[in-house]
Amino acid sequence: MTITVRARKLTADRVVDVAYELISKRGLDWFSMRKLAVALDVNPMTVYLRFENKDELLDAVARRGLAQVTLPDLPNASWAERAVALSEALRAHLIADRNLLGLYSTAGRLSSAILHSVEQGLTLMEEVGYRDDHAVLAFRSLFWHSVGLVLVDHSFEKFPANTPGGLQQTLGPVDMHTLPTFARHLPSFTSLDGDALFSHTTHLLVAGLEAGAPTTTETP
Repeated sequence: MTITVRARKLTADRVVDVAYELISKRGLDWFSMRKLAVALDVNPMTVYLRFENKDELLDAVARRGLAQVTLPDLPNASWAERAVALSEALRAHLIADRNLLGLYSTAGRLSSAILHSVEQGLTLMEEVGYRDDHAVLAFRSLFWHSVGLVLVDHSFEKFPANTPGGLQQTLGPVDMHTLPTFARHLPSFTSLDGDALFSHTTHLLVAGLEAGAPTTTETP
């Protein structure tokens, strides 16, 4: 096989950059190594000279995306404000990179690609008094709260309550007299705001983590 000048100059970073752009614009289901090669204007085998297989490339793309998370730098803010800001930063980036969620939702890729967020999160948990396994569990609670709501965020737009009469159509014929508490709160089910839900639950979770910490004084 003749290796062209273009192929010889192709770097692994260039392959990852273009793959990232394609997946961001078209989605993971659309992406293939052949389509990537077309975008790079090289023979598909050239891509395999840079990455052994598609999974290896996708791991690199996941790291490339998550490395762009802009973490908050709020030295004068309270512990709770910094914890909320970290959660918000994770969510904002993942929503902006929605087409890469298929990569991020793979636990192995996620854990290897976002270590800088893990470092900041664990530091926060130790600062408020959590240690060892308790620090890990506390951080995981905040982290997966952020990631988990992003993974289902797109479904909020299709929630039946967000369309006129949608909730009632979904419920069908129901005797509300048998559900008095639900009937009383039914007006609140006429809409579902993903941003408001995330903000509310994040503040509650952070408040609970702070209140449940063994101590609020950092160990020397």
